[in-house]
Amino acid sequence: MDKITHAEVRMYRMGTGDCFIIKMFKGTDNTFTMMIDCGTWKGSKEHLEPYIKNLKDYIREGRTAEPATIDLLVVTHEHLDHVSVFKSCKELFTADFVVKKIWMGWTENDAPTSADDPLGDQLKHWKEEYGQRKKALNVVADRLNSLMTDEKAAKKKSPLGLQPDFAVAVDRFAELHFSARGSEYIGGLAGMEVVKKEIATNNIAYVHPGQVISNPEGAEGIKFYVLGPPTSIDSIKAEGAPADEPGETFSHSQNNKRTDNDSFATAILNLTDPQLLSSILPFDESFLADETMSEYASESWRKIDYDWLNSAGSLALRMNSATNNLSVALAIEFADSGRVMLFPGDAEYGSWKSWHSIKWQAKDRFNDNKPLETKGLLNRTVFYKVAHHLSHNGSAKRLGVEMMTDPDLVAMATLDYDVISPGWTSTMPNRDLIADLLLRTKGRLIIMNEEGLSIDRTPEKQPLKDKILATRQQFMTSAESTAFHNAFSEGPGEEKLYYQYKVNAM
Repeated sequence: MDKITHAEVRMYRMGTGDCFIIKMFKGTDNTFTMMIDCGTWKGSKEHLEPYIKNLKDYIREGRTAEPATIDLLVVTHEHLDHVSVFKSCKELFTADFVVKKIWMGWTENDAPTSADDPLGDQLKHWKEEYGQRKKALNVVADRLNSLMTDEKAAKKKSPLGLQPDFAVAVDRFAELHFSARGSEYIGGLAGMEVVKKEIATNNIAYVHPGQVISNPEGAEGIKFYVLGPPTSIDSIKAEGAPADEPGETFSHSQNNKRTDNDSFATAILNLTDPQLLSSILPFDESFLADETMSEYASESWRKIDYDWLNSAGSLALRMNSATNNLSVALAIEFADSGRVMLFPGDAEYGSWKSWHSIKWQAKDRFNDNKPLETKGLLNRTVFYKVAHHLSHNGSAKRLGVEMMTDPDLVAMATLDYDVISPGWTSTMPNRDLIADLLLRTKGRLIIMNEEGLSIDRTPEKQPLKDKILATRQQFMTSAESTAFHNAFSEGPGEEKLYYQYKVNAM
C-alpha cells in the first residue's frame, strides 16, 4: 500500500483568523486534501475573494477533475474568525466546490441520531445552558451599548463611571458569536449555517475525544487522533488553570486578576433589568466570585484601561473561552514515523488538560508499546498550529508546549495586527509564549503578519521579526537553516496571499 510521504500546509493570510489547506502527497501525487476553517476578524467580499479563488485553484492543481474537491473539511468552532468567510464568499463555496466529508465537534450536532447516544444527555444539557449564555451575551452587549449611546446623547457620564471603550469591547466579543447585533437574539453565525445547510450534503460527522481515524481513502499511512472538544462541561468552561496550579498556563501579559473580571461581570449584569436577570442569568456559582458591585465605587475602578476592559469582556462573560474550548482539536500522525501535526483550533486550558485523560485504544510503539498517552503525541509534534493567535490562554504550558520536545518543531500562528479587534493587540502576542516557542523551534516560528509585533513591552520594543531572524541565526545549524528555507514558501507578489510549509513524513 502506497503511503503519504509528505504534506503541504498552506495558511491563507486574510487577517487574524484561521484558513488552512493541507494537501497530502504520495510522492508527487496529491491524493488527499483537507481544509480547516475559513474565517477572519473582518474583511469585505472584494478583499477576500482573491484568497478563495486562489484556494480553489490550489485545490484543483494537479487534478483534472472539476469542481474543486476537498476530501475533508474540519470546522473547529463557531467563531467569526474561523467561519466568517463561508458567508462572505458564499457564492465561491456553493458553486464548483465539493466537500466529501465534514467534521465538527460533538456539541454541534443539532439532531442526535440515537437516544442511546452516550453524549445525548450531556448534549441536551449543554445546548440549553450554552444557548442561555449566548442570549445573555447578546442582551448585555445591546443594553450596554444603549446605555452608553443614551448618555452620550445627553452628554452625561455613567453613574458608575463606565468607560465607553468597555461597551465597544463587549460588543466586539458579541460579534464573534453572532451574525447580527440587536436586541433580539436571532441565532449563531451565518458562516456556520452556510456550511451546515448549503455546503454539507448529509456528510457531517460529529467527532469526540478518543476517536482514532486511520488510513482514510487517499491518506493511507495517516492517523487522525481526536483530542477535543472535551465531553466534560467543566473542561469546556475552564479558560485557565486554577490559581493553586502555578506553571500550568502562560502568564497574562498584563497580570489581570481573575476575581476582578468575575465581579465586573456581576456589575455589568446588574445594569440590566432585574427581571431579565432572573430569567437569563448565564452565570452559575462557579462563574461568579463573592465580590459585589460595591467594590467598583472607588476611584481606582475609574482608572481601568482598555486592556483590562477587553479582558473583562472576555473572561467575565466567559462565552469566548467556552466556545474556544469547543474547538475540534486534531493530532495528525504520519503512522510509520510517529511525526505529528497538531491543529488545536483555539483550544484553551480546559481542553488541553482534558486531552491527558483520554484513554486511547492504541499502543505507543515509539515508547515500548506501552498504552498510548497524549503526551507521546505532543512529544512527537513537528508542526504546531498555535492556538488562539498567540494568546496566553491558547497554549497550555506544562501540559502542552513544554511537551513539544521534537528538535524539528515548526510553529505557525494566525495573528495579523492589520486585521484584528483593537482590544486584542494588548494581549496578543503573549511575550512568554513567544519566548518559549522561539527557543523550541529555533526560530522556525511563522506568523501570518509580523508587522507591528514586538517581542516585549519595554520602551525599545524590539520588532518580533528581528528577534525571529536573530534566533534562527543563533540556534539553527547550517543544515537546519537550509531545510527550513527549502520547506517554506509564500504567495507571489506584494500581497503574499499565503504562507506554506512542507512537512515530511519521515
